[in-house]
Amino acid sequence: MKKILHIILLSSFTAPVLAGGGGADGIEGTEQLFGMWGNVMVNGKLSKDSPWLYYGDLSLRAAQQYGYPGNNERNMVLAAVVTHDAVGYKFNDNHSIHVGYAFQTVKDPYAKLEFPFNENRAWEQYTYSTPSLIGNFSSRSRLEQRTVNLSTGHYDGGEVGVRFRQQFKLSYPLDDKWSLVGSDEIFVNANTVNWGPVSGLDQNRVFVGVGYKFDKVWRTEIGYMNQYLNRDVVYDRDFDLVSMNLYIDVPND
Repeated sequence: MKKILHIILLSSFTAPVLAGGGGADGIEGTEQLFGMWGNVMVNGKLSKDSPWLYYGDLSLRAAQQYGYPGNNERNMVLAAVVTHDAVGYKFNDNHSIHVGYAFQTVKDPYAKLEFPFNENRAWEQYTYSTPSLIGNFSSRSRLEQRTVNLSTGHYDGGEVGVRFRQQFKLSYPLDDKWSLVGSDEIFVNANTVNWGPVSGLDQNRVFVGVGYKFDKVWRTEIGYMNQYLNRDVVYDRDFDLVSMNLYIDVPND
């Protein structure tokens, strides 16, 4: 247990450097903010021997609002609520695909517009996972088609923004319960639409933490995440986040 605590402390100091975070002011030309994410993810099969899968998640994301001239207070607010639902197919132990729908309600500081809005996404995903010499490795490739529910002024929420996401994740087991976890996910917009997304880099997320397996159903990953958000014509935002993840693998016994 002392070894695990030492690793947690070491990760907390090295993660901001690996993620590209700076000092108190963060990366030059960015707004440095703090936040907390809580995520619950549910995985399962339609039946015991079925290759068909289902998936659902709920993410609550709080963050500081940036202080503006005349108002330097950085209040913590619930800035985004995100859900994903999907059906999938598992070809074998290494390859699986999912098709799903996501809903997000978002406001400052995560929103790229000056007011809150809701977003709808269709998404398709391919996942590859395999054991390796340094732990369990997975690659997740996701394509999203995004619209928002607004049509005001010069914004057209019906325009479809296409975004590609690529995540690489490594989990290194310490024993049959504890593990070290690290991941990186890059987001790239394929096109520019007038409600926010601009073609090119959208954001990047780096996570380092520890995992704990309670039993074959319940497991968790807790750690530090750095989210770099590219905001194009205004200052980018760099978030230092406490990330808490709960995974529920529904049994079919």
